[in-house]
Amino acid sequence: MALPWRSERCAALGIKLSLGEFSRSIRVRILGLVAAVLAGGAIILGCMASYAANTAAQEAYDRLLGSGAVQFAENVFVQGGVVTLDPPASAISSLAAYDLVFYRIVDPRGIVVAGSEDLSHTALPQQTQKELVFEDGVYADQPVRMATISKKIENPAVTGWAEITVAQTIHARTGLARRLTYEALVVIGVMFLLAVSATTLSLRFALKPLMQIEHEIQSRDPDDLSPIHAEPPVEIRNLVQSIDEFMRRLSERIAMFQRFIGDAAHQMRTPLAALDAQVEMLSHAKSDAAIKDSISRIRDRNNELGRLTGQLLDHAMILHRIDAARLEPVDINEFVKLVMSKAVPLSMSREIDVSFKPTSPDIVLSVDPVSLREAISNLINNALAHGATSKLEVEVKPLAGGVSIIIRDDGDGFDTDPQSLLAPFEKGPRSRGSGLGLTIASEVAKAHNGSLLFRRENDFTVVQLILPVSP
Repeated sequence: MALPWRSERCAALGIKLSLGEFSRSIRVRILGLVAAVLAGGAIILGCMASYAANTAAQEAYDRLLGSGAVQFAENVFVQGGVVTLDPPASAISSLAAYDLVFYRIVDPRGIVVAGSEDLSHTALPQQTQKELVFEDGVYADQPVRMATISKKIENPAVTGWAEITVAQTIHARTGLARRLTYEALVVIGVMFLLAVSATTLSLRFALKPLMQIEHEIQSRDPDDLSPIHAEPPVEIRNLVQSIDEFMRRLSERIAMFQRFIGDAAHQMRTPLAALDAQVEMLSHAKSDAAIKDSISRIRDRNNELGRLTGQLLDHAMILHRIDAARLEPVDINEFVKLVMSKAVPLSMSREIDVSFKPTSPDIVLSVDPVSLREAISNLINNALAHGATSKLEVEVKPLAGGVSIIIRDDGDGFDTDPQSLLAPFEKGPRSRGSGLGLTIASEVAKAHNGSLLFRRENDFTVVQLILPVSP
């Protein structure tokens, strides 16, 4: 889409961008490639046409020249003991109709008996006695083509070989070769233009679906992320499907964040209203006991609001990292042990026996360390806050094709179906948390192609986070 430049200061930059976009155009690239191939072919065909034209002209005029030389040889005879020539008028007129003609007749004694004495050639007698020999030369400062043949003379007065050389300037044959080459080049040029024009029309027709897709996308409202309706060509069908899939995921992500923002606003409104009420009560408190009670309630509400805000931020961070985070190899034993050391507080309101059982040998998984740390921390915090009465066990256990992180506590279990608590802000009747702990753990498990399981086992509540080896 063209950029609306509004100042002359940007004009030069606009030209650069236009040239850059021009060079990246599919139409220009294909047309340029086809034109380059056609131009290369035209050059090769032109060279071949020039060679063929020169060869054809050479053969045609050599045939005429050779015929003339044979006629000259036929008119050489002996008269009065001397080799003489009766010039063939028809041969001379045929050759002279196109170019200047020269000839030389040499008798067996090596004496020039007719024609131009200074007309020379390089053909050997052994060759000329067997066949007609053609060669190029220069005579009277003009390029000529010469034909030389020898004739056997058997006469009591003169015996031996007479040498006949006929030369013709090459202006006519050169002109014929140029004319044939020009005509061939005209045909090649016309075919080149027709091929480029056909390619241009074909590209315009072939790229029309792309223009329709572009027009459809440009005419959409910003919030319209529905699939593209225009039927794409087979060659870009996968590209269009990828764009549709990207828009689907983007639509889901936007809808998810919209729901999250709405839920977060609703969830934070309640503690803020309660905090405002406690502040109002504090401002009207008369006794020290009422003041202390209000301050204690404000502190509790403030802590609750802090936990809610922290988990809201954690949840937003997990949602963002689901598709964006890079997986890193970690030693699961060391990783879980480190998370436990930070998740379990140094002092608690009740005596709880906390234990950790690693797997042997060590297992290395490719995970997102940040989101997995939040998931395990939330599961441990949930167990400490809402489950464990005296014992909390964390175990790393190998599975076929994966690893299991198990959190056990000796609490009474969940008040409701734990699967229902995986939705954001869903919590049991006795819970005072934000309702995001299990949601975060579940979403992290799904992001790693794993799962989150719940069960009761020997009076223990068991939460099991399963992670595959190759997520």
